[in-house]
Amino acid sequence: MMSNVFLMLGAKDPTSHVVPHHLFEAFGVSITNHHLMGLVAAVLVFLVFSHVGGRSTPRGTDAESYVTKGRLAQLFEVLAEFIRENVVRPNLGSLTDKYIYYIWSVFFFILFANVLGMIPFGALFALVFQDDSWAHWGGTATSNLAITGAMATISLCAIVGIGVHEQGLKYFAHFAPVPFTPVAMAPLALFLVVLEVMGLLIKCTVLAVRLFGTMMAGHLVVAAVLALITGWAVGGLVVVSLTLLNLLELFVAFLQAFIFTFLTTLFIAAGAVHHDDHGHEGATAAH
Repeated sequence: MMSNVFLMLGAKDPTSHVVPHHLFEAFGVSITNHHLMGLVAAVLVFLVFSHVGGRSTPRGTDAESYVTKGRLAQLFEVLAEFIRENVVRPNLGSLTDKYIYYIWSVFFFILFANVLGMIPFGALFALVFQDDSWAHWGGTATSNLAITGAMATISLCAIVGIGVHEQGLKYFAHFAPVPFTPVAMAPLALFLVVLEVMGLLIKCTVLAVRLFGTMMAGHLVVAAVLALITGWAVGGLVVVSLTLLNLLELFVAFLQAFIFTFLTTLFIAAGAVHHDDHGHEGATAAH
């Protein structure tokens, strides 16, 4: 059975593991495996944190009632606390608790999508049901540029929206570092405005492309190594290599979720946080 799994995963065309595949239509829209896995990741995030929230809610007034119950709930609580205290608070300061829910949603959605993509659902379903039509059920939602592009677009809206909400129209002053007066400065000022706007768009584009490219490359490498299976001797070596590669890919799954979240937080802070906020917090901490 294990050899059948390897043969099914080691497709002749390694790109078949990363390109989207049509599964069915819903309301006239073609649903691909990446769409489905993105939905699964979102539902799992909701279910897991509904459970975590229930296990971390105090049920009394004694100290023991404030301890989160269950290893799973404690694990996700530690991850959530790490993102809030080590990624968001140093950048957003007093705005942390106001916008932490969006940052948490970004991090855990990407993490769940990345990790789910490492599980060969399609090959397992095909073996269980003895039907190759199941072969493409599964996959990594974040290896689809359309999905990472949509996430980057949402982050762009959050960056601008939060900036305007916190600073009002003064937010747009960030895009004009040089005044338009005197008249001689107008061409340079206009050029810098265009440059600043392009810079923000490029930053968000890089968010999408980095996540898409890294996750796609990881699966291409695994698929290419699987394609080397020609016998049990080589197969044994491939299994060892794949174990190491999957451990690396698991690390990359966490790393890419962290990088996307960290950069999104930085971009939000650049426009939403007043320059004297961090200095004020530092002085308070010193006292």
